[in-house]
Amino acid sequence: MNRLKLASLGVLLTLGFESFDSPDIRMYEFSYPNRSKTAINLNAAGFLNFTKEWRGDSYFYYGKSSEGITCSVLYFKLNEAQQHAYVDNLPVKSIAGNSFAYFAENSNLKKYEKNIEKWGKLADDFVFKQSDINDFKGIAIKQKHVFAYSMFDNDLFVNIHLAKSNYNAADSIKMRDILNSLIKKK
Repeated sequence: MNRLKLASLGVLLTLGFESFDSPDIRMYEFSYPNRSKTAINLNAAGFLNFTKEWRGDSYFYYGKSSEGITCSVLYFKLNEAQQHAYVDNLPVKSIAGNSFAYFAENSNLKKYEKNIEKWGKLADDFVFKQSDINDFKGIAIKQKHVFAYSMFDNDLFVNIHLAKSNYNAADSIKMRDILNSLIKKK
């Protein structure tokens, strides 16, 4: 009888461990080419390969997940005038809040954003924002956008942007979880 109980317990434990679903983790590293100490890691599980391209002096990554979430990472290299306006005249330099302020002011989507939520401290490694777009130039759409902003040195802003059309609550949580996985390598 004891053997039967032990065997049953063993089968139950085996089935329990096999049914345990561990989270899918695939850390991906982004950085500004040929410049040290600009690396950011994020869990990009479910994303296919990221494309990479120069856009003037800025560097851009783009990928799409199997769930239809797009992810872009822009390393935005400030020119001298931008550096003077957004960094040099501020009492605290090289903080995520500087990048957040720049992209909030210069966003092409700003006038369409609704349900805006911001979190994180300006001096943290990252400052975050989420918004919904329900109307774009008179066309009804349903898009969720989440952003993380960071900065390196006094001349490199970073904008991490995740978006999904026809999203649901689970997509929203997944996108925030992706941003919460961000690590700024120092």
